[in-house]
Amino acid sequence: MGRLDNYEQVDARLKRVHGLSDNIRFTTSVLNHNEDFSRCVIKAFMYEGDDLISTGIAMDWKDKDRNANRTNWVEVCETSAVGRAIANSKFQDPNAKRPSREEMEQSMDRGQEPVQEPVQQPDKANVEHPLIKLITEHKLTDKVVTQFFEKRGWVKQGQEWTEASSQKLDQVYERAKTNPEGFVGAIAA
Repeated sequence: MGRLDNYEQVDARLKRVHGLSDNIRFTTSVLNHNEDFSRCVIKAFMYEGDDLISTGIAMDWKDKDRNANRTNWVEVCETSAVGRAIANSKFQDPNAKRPSREEMEQSMDRGQEPVQEPVQQPDKANVEHPLIKLITEHKLTDKVVTQFFEKRGWVKQGQEWTEASSQKLDQVYERAKTNPEGFVGAIAA
């Protein structure tokens, strides 16, 4: 038995999840990146129906190894984040180790073993705010939304819109949910 035999590939995790439920979907969001996108951090959100059941975060960078990271590091990062979200969910294979096979291969290329973290169920802190979800679903850029928030004094100059207080996000969402299309249109204008 090889060193990687107990590590599942992300595509195997996805096949198992979709085989167990036809009500699973994933969304992803870039949390951070450098100017030329040669390094990025992506967060995956795993939903069962409309309920967020898990999240996963991954970081990747260009030319990290000799494989897909030479040309497709952002896609590899997104795949890893989805694999992490599955590992954090009730759909994780109890016989498989938490890191994906892809994560382990990359770790071995770098000569280090990843830290084995306990599986955690999502809590309120990991749940995406409904305003963030609304803005993400309508594909509004952070820059446009931040400018909208700055004009109204909801965030200080130089702050990102996601740094607004949770009370402010709640207030804005209460208005936005009554007319989401009008709200999105006002931001995009």
